[in-house]
Amino acid sequence: MKKCSLHLIVTAMTVFALLVVMTAPAAAQGRGAQSRKPKPTVGAWWYKGDPQPPGPHPDLTGVWFGGPMNDIGRDLLPGQQLVLTLYGAERYKKIDHAKDPNAQCLPPGPTRMVARAHPTMIVQRPDVVAVLSESEHIFRLIYTDGRSHPSDATDNPAWFGYSVGKWEGDTLVVDTVGINDRTWLDGAGHEHSDKLHMTERFRLADPDTFEFIVTYDDPVYFVKPFTSKKVLKRQIGDYILDHACLENEKDLIKLRPTIGDEGR
Repeated sequence: MKKCSLHLIVTAMTVFALLVVMTAPAAAQGRGAQSRKPKPTVGAWWYKGDPQPPGPHPDLTGVWFGGPMNDIGRDLLPGQQLVLTLYGAERYKKIDHAKDPNAQCLPPGPTRMVARAHPTMIVQRPDVVAVLSESEHIFRLIYTDGRSHPSDATDNPAWFGYSVGKWEGDTLVVDTVGINDRTWLDGAGHEHSDKLHMTERFRLADPDTFEFIVTYDDPVYFVKPFTSKKVLKRQIGDYILDHACLENEKDLIKLRPTIGDEGR
């Protein structure tokens, strides 16, 4: 009986030891999967993932990614409502998703530019902030040197409008007007007019988390202003690649009309 008990104890200990050996690599792999890749040892602080140097304002410089903006109605801040005018509701009901401006390789507009299937790079200077998209290698400039909007900004609407910004504490507040009506606000087909006035807030929740908060005011399409929020994460060690929308493009001629909810 004693020999049998001793044999059972030894067997149990052996099995336990094997389980420890077998699960240890798996646990290590699980931890390793959370890290993107070894941090670079040479390059700017934002490229290496080092703490940012001291300065008068948080530095937004770096590469960010949060995925595409599919439906701003699902990204609203608590208590906010996206209420379409009668005209806006009729347009939204009949929108043809095959005519998404992004599918036509047209510029995406100022907010959808930040939230796409490709990363966005921000370069911050004291007098201007440049927003650079990997998609189509497009750019947007936000002037932070105290200037106001051009006097003819609303007379000559542009793809990204005209943007001026100022710092309020740790938040860059950007005022944008003069956006043409050829872009969509998201992939769901929310359109806007050239009367759209946007107030954007660029804020670091922490060194690696960028909050992009936007208030939309367009009386043609929306009954009242509303505010959405998109969260992007810093891409340490990455950089934006080369992308041309029409290069080797084969899908455009295959797009078929897809109206309203059928495409959502």
